Amino acid sequence: MRTRLPRTRALGALGALIALPHIAAAADCPTFTDPIVVVGSSAVAPLINAMQTVLGQQAAPTTIVYATPGSCNGVVAVTADTAPTAACAAGACFTGSVTYYDPNAVTPATKLVSCTLTAPVHVDVGVSDVSASTCLQVATGAANGVKDTTGPVEPMVFVVPKASFNAGNKAITAEEAYFVFGFGAAGQAKPWIVETDLARRNAQSGTQLTIAYNISVPAGVWKGVDKGGSGGVRDALIAANSGNSPGTAIGILGSDIYDVNRSMLSALAFQAFHQKGAFFADSTATSFDKRNVRDGHYVNWTYLHMLTRLDATGAPNPAAKRFVDWVTGNTASTPAPAAPTWDMTALTIGAKLVPTCAMKVARSTDGGSLSPFAPAADCTTMFETMVPQ
Repeated sequence: MRTRLPRTRALGALGALIALPHIAAAADCPTFTDPIVVVGSSAVAPLINAMQTVLGQQAAPTTIVYATPGSCNGVVAVTADTAPTAACAAGACFTGSVTYYDPNAVTPATKLVSCTLTAPVHVDVGVSDVSASTCLQVATGAANGVKDTTGPVEPMVFVVPKASFNAGNKAITAEEAYFVFGFGAAGQAKPWIVETDLARRNAQSGTQLTIAYNISVPAGVWKGVDKGGSGGVRDALIAANSGNSPGTAIGILGSDIYDVNRSMLSALAFQAFHQKGAFFADSTATSFDKRNVRDGHYVNWTYLHMLTRLDATGAPNPAAKRFVDWVTGNTASTPAPAAPTWDMTALTIGAKLVPTCAMKVARSTDGGSLSPFAPAADCTTMFETMVPQ
């Protein structure tokens, strides 16, 4: 649905927390057997969690060890790791809190658990919402031993408390977002003029970097409060519903995390520079069809990027290859898990992302212009059947 917004009008005209699993207090990690270490974006947690769960239930389980320090931290963990079979180089590897699937946990709800890696480990895959070149601000690629493989589409949304949306704050223009996150209180873009109520990420966040392209505010200078991750942004906005001024709260999230918290949150329609109206990521405020993303009307989206280190022969390590092949559907090279049944397209849709086979547009660079796209095997019908309309 398109919402028309006069460019000069004031902004005032405008359930259950299940997006990220409940994680118990972290103990030191056990010794993992042949894990896949994945580090980076918190915005794709629903997809990684779904993969962890299915892989952990196989007769011969595969353990994905997953950490979420931010997209660009995931990129650096791989690009800086020039000696992946030796000691960790400066900036490479990962130490700290991770999640993994524990098949021996007491109940299904507690099988995704956290632990602490007390020693640095090499990262197999850096997952990012933006390309390595966006994070590093330099060209990178196979020539320097790193491969960037793209996966499904991740829409990013401006999100407000449900109470704010119900009060009439339903859309935001790129110009208004420029003043909100570029100037804070000084921008006087009402009602979002309280800087402590602006729930943002940071310059390492792919969510923030993606939206930064479309509002012309560099990711490193945004006003507001860094909430440390997607879960922190979500929680701050939900809490604002019961505060004194929910209308002044706004934040940014991947739509996959927003979609499972719609009982308390609402996404705003977005009017990009040079557009004549504002568009929700979906065809309406209440649908889940991502139609405006898929046909190019909604521009705040990116691809999942998977960064892998290549050896002297140009090949990734076996763990990284399994992960990337599974995400991209390359089962001819890496067989899919057997039981429970593995369907990566269904997993992607179930995790509230958009498989590229359901897209009608594409882009070649982060924040770049859109061009028509025709997938080799169109899954639009499957996508629209699986998601609520």
